Amino acid sequence: MPRPVWNGTISFGLVAIPVKLYHAVRKQSVSFNQLDDRTMARIKYKKVSAVDGEEVPDEHIVKGFEVSKDRYVVVDPDELEPFIPAATKTVDLEEFVDLEEIDPVFYDNAYYVAPGTNPKPYVLLASAMEEAGKVAIGRFVMRNKQYTAAIRAEEGRLIMSTLAYADEVVDPANIDELQGLDDVEVSKKEIAMAESLVDSLTAAFEPEKYRDEYREQVVDLIQIKAAGQEFEVPEAAAEKPKVVDLMAALEASVAKAKEERKKPARKKKSA
Repeated sequence: MPRPVWNGTISFGLVAIPVKLYHAVRKQSVSFNQLDDRTMARIKYKKVSAVDGEEVPDEHIVKGFEVSKDRYVVVDPDELEPFIPAATKTVDLEEFVDLEEIDPVFYDNAYYVAPGTNPKPYVLLASAMEEAGKVAIGRFVMRNKQYTAAIRAEEGRLIMSTLAYADEVVDPANIDELQGLDDVEVSKKEIAMAESLVDSLTAAFEPEKYRDEYREQVVDLIQIKAAGQEFEVPEAAAEKPKVVDLMAALEASVAKAKEERKKPARKKKSA
C-alpha cells in the first residue's frame, strides 16, 4: 500500500482541511552497480582531494560555492540555518486561477491529495473548485524546502502539482534555433496536408498504449541472464531514410495513417 509522503492541512481564509499527500507518479528505471570483473565486488567511492588524491575525512569537508575559477566562498551550515523554511504542516492557498493560465512547462512533481480524518471539508472544496473550474495556487514546506503548488479538482479528487519558479524556466528567446520561425514561409497546400495528417492521427489519449520499451527489454535481458540462459543480441534497427521532399513525405504519411486506421475496423467486422 502507498504511504503518505506528507501530512498537514490545506488552509484558505479561516478554513483548514486535513490532508495527506501521496506520490501520483512512481518512476520506473533499471539501476546498475559498478563491479570489479575479477571478483564481482561492488565498487565504492571515496572522497579524495583533487590536489593530492588523498582521502579526506568527513570532519575536514566543508561546503563551498564557486564564484570564479578555483575560487570558492565557504558557507557554514549554521549560516544557512536561518534561511531554511520552517517545517510547517500547512498548504497556504493564496489565489485561484484558470487552468489554461498555467503553462504546462511549469509543472513538476504530481501528488494525490487525500482527505484526513474528516472527508467532508475535502469533498466540499473539491466540488467547489471543480464547479468553478479553478485551480488553487499555494505554498508549502516539505523536507525543509518550500514549494509553490497548483491544486486542481478532478472527478471529486484533488491533485497537486509542484511548480517550477519563473526564474527556473528557460526563456525560449535564448535558444537560437527558435528565432526567426515567423519568417519561414509555408504554403496553404502544405498547411492543409499537415492538418490532414494531424486529423488522420487524432485519437483519444490512452496512456496504456505507451510503454518504456527500453526498460522492458533490459529487464527481459536481466531475467534471461539471471536464469543462466543464452541471450541473442537483436540486430540494430535500420536508420530511417532522411526526408527530402516535404510534400511527398506528408502525402505518404497521410496515406499510411489512413491505411492503419482501416485495419482494426476490418478485424472487428470479420469477428
